[in-house]
Amino acid sequence: MSAARDAEVIIVGAGPAGCAAGIELATAGVRVRVLDRARFPRDKTCGDAISNGAVTVLDALGCGAALRDAPHALVRAADARFPDGTRIRRHYDSPGMIVPRLALDDALRRCLEDSGVELEQNVKVRDLLAEGGRVIGVSGSFGSRHAPLVIAADGYGSIAWPLLGRPAAQGASLAVSVRAYYSGVAFPDGAEVSEHCFLAEVPHGYAWVFPEVAGRANVGVYQRGDAFAKGRDDLVTMLDQFVASRPDRFAGARRESEPKSWPLPLAVKPQRISAPGLLAIGDAGRFVDPLSGEGIWQALHTGQLAARVARQALAAGALTPGLQLRYELECARSVRLPSAGKALVQQGITGLVSTGLYRNPLSQAAMRWGYGGRLLEMTKR
Repeated sequence: MSAARDAEVIIVGAGPAGCAAGIELATAGVRVRVLDRARFPRDKTCGDAISNGAVTVLDALGCGAALRDAPHALVRAADARFPDGTRIRRHYDSPGMIVPRLALDDALRRCLEDSGVELEQNVKVRDLLAEGGRVIGVSGSFGSRHAPLVIAADGYGSIAWPLLGRPAAQGASLAVSVRAYYSGVAFPDGAEVSEHCFLAEVPHGYAWVFPEVAGRANVGVYQRGDAFAKGRDDLVTMLDQFVASRPDRFAGARRESEPKSWPLPLAVKPQRISAPGLLAIGDAGRFVDPLSGEGIWQALHTGQLAARVARQALAAGALTPGLQLRYELECARSVRLPSAGKALVQQGITGLVSTGLYRNPLSQAAMRWGYGGRLLEMTKR
């Protein structure tokens, strides 16, 4: 490499994926520099749900105390609800959490810096730098930074996508969500229960009500992109209609924030996530669960996987084709394959709701078995 190194690994993005990779690497003695366009603390539009599997990863990264010191709610059970009021409940072996992203990401940021990572905030990364067919750094508002390995953790529309030959996610490879915060929401089934409502008017998606944190509940709608494009309503209208349809929960509620929407690149098909000198993680790797829209566990998990491969690459002197393949295969095994199964589950639920077959006792027995099972579950126990 012709330029002097600014780090052994450069990570673009200090969200959960980038922080997981950075903490894992720095703890192992690797010199890491992380670049982020925001200045922390900063908010992030999200459902704010952290599965118990993600909590376990955060504990392993040494962030558990910071996580529990942040404003949060515990999630000990979840309800899948259907149009006639049918409810299927699942209890968790250990609780998940609801943590607003303003608090979660700042807790992760503090753990990242405590691990010894150099974090540059409020900088814009615009391009990858390459030499001899290999990524050697990044450039942007700060000039340039060089390292033998770059990890892209910059979410939807990542700077890695053009190099990886990936157009913007769309259709069935993309989902869209909207959320707002409400005060005064009723929780007749318990304050530690998440609710997922499968509705005929939201095919290939659902609406949610999550336990409140500091008096505010995160409420939203999630839908696959191709189904949303065929619908008549925008996301805010869908959210308003859902709230109006649930007077048992929202009769005394008040919206405390403007609705905000965001795109979710789904793990529904094989995607190239590496190149010489480059690994993509989290939403930049398109790892979002197509059934639930969950992405935090996937971000943390793929960040850890990339960090381990990065260490091997540094020891070998390069991110070899064999190491690239190892990363691609491990991500496929642990994220993409179960996600493909969950996409089929989503298809099945949409069919059951649209035909009313969810009322059938055999259908309900199958859903109870599947909802409480572990066959396709990556993130919850």
